[in-house]
Amino acid sequence: MAVVDYAALARGIFDVSVPLRAGRRVWIESWDHSLDLASRLAWEARRRGSHVHLTVRPEELWLRAVLELPVRSLGAVPPQAAAALGETNAYIFTLGPRTPLSWNRIPEERRRAISIWLDTRYDRSAFAERWSVLAKAHRVRMLGIEATLATPERASALGLGYQEWRELMFGGCLVDYRSIARRARSLAALLSRSDDVEITTPHGTAVRFSLGHRPVEVSDGIASQAKAVAGRVTYLPAGAVEVTALEDSAEGAVVFDAPVLVGSRRVEGLTVRLEGGGVTRFTAKEGKESFRRYLREGTGDVDRFAFFGLGLNPNLRYGFTQDDKVLGGVTVGLGDNTGKGGRNRASGEWWASIARATVKIGGRTIMADGKLRL
Repeated sequence: MAVVDYAALARGIFDVSVPLRAGRRVWIESWDHSLDLASRLAWEARRRGSHVHLTVRPEELWLRAVLELPVRSLGAVPPQAAAALGETNAYIFTLGPRTPLSWNRIPEERRRAISIWLDTRYDRSAFAERWSVLAKAHRVRMLGIEATLATPERASALGLGYQEWRELMFGGCLVDYRSIARRARSLAALLSRSDDVEITTPHGTAVRFSLGHRPVEVSDGIASQAKAVAGRVTYLPAGAVEVTALEDSAEGAVVFDAPVLVGSRRVEGLTVRLEGGGVTRFTAKEGKESFRRYLREGTGDVDRFAFFGLGLNPNLRYGFTQDDKVLGGVTVGLGDNTGKGGRNRASGEWWASIARATVKIGGRTIMADGKLRL
């Protein structure tokens, strides 16, 4: 197994993502499979003169709690954790568990109580909601290391090569996030307007839609004070900007040349035709039934245009789990976008990426053949 430079990652995190100075109070929470990384993070924080609180979440204990404890208790933040959060300046946690959760094992009434991301954008649980309130009250900078999801068990479930996926995920964490943040700010200023957008590719994408002066979601790898005030979590690897648009304005065809992972299955060459923002027809070279099932079994606005985004991370590649962050890629999403400030309400969302795109905003070419001009 290739060795990941945890020391370099720890330095990058505390130099840029969550800058530390002496006397800061840092809480590091790790799953049992990521203790080597957590230990390196703790040492780097200690070396800088910070006070470190290191806790571990055993996978077996967590799963038993999910399956057996009363649902009400799953939504409560333990008083010890609430007290610790009140004494914390920076909270850094690894993502897990090592083994992907089999939802068939979880009674339906318990599923909404499960919280892994600690983020109300992704977790609908009472625990995540309460955690967010506490974090905002104490202005805690929060950083989640998503790269630790690259485990042999998850790779097998997704049909990915473990070694390659792991190297890619951690490589995506070891980039110049200051540079990504600068580029993200420039793009966010453009995406926050009400201009028209045109996207074309050599693969056949030709779609137009209108921006709606909506909030822009920025993934720049930096846990800023503004995010702490908002109770937002920053994740690594990072590198993207996304925005919802006028949902009924999308007209044209989108050809997703990057494969879409649906569990262990892949959808290849998906082409979607949009009229008035809705899907009118679609084709695919492989896995067409997966997209058909998404439309058929979903409820609400699952077939409606939802958002688009641009990738900024030069160390990531298509075909894994971070396609939306690949430098030069364009992501188009359908379905629910309420968590991003949009108006679609649906039971789920579908997104995928396209490469070699030319993108015009307000008539200005900001990307040509997959190369950003900002």
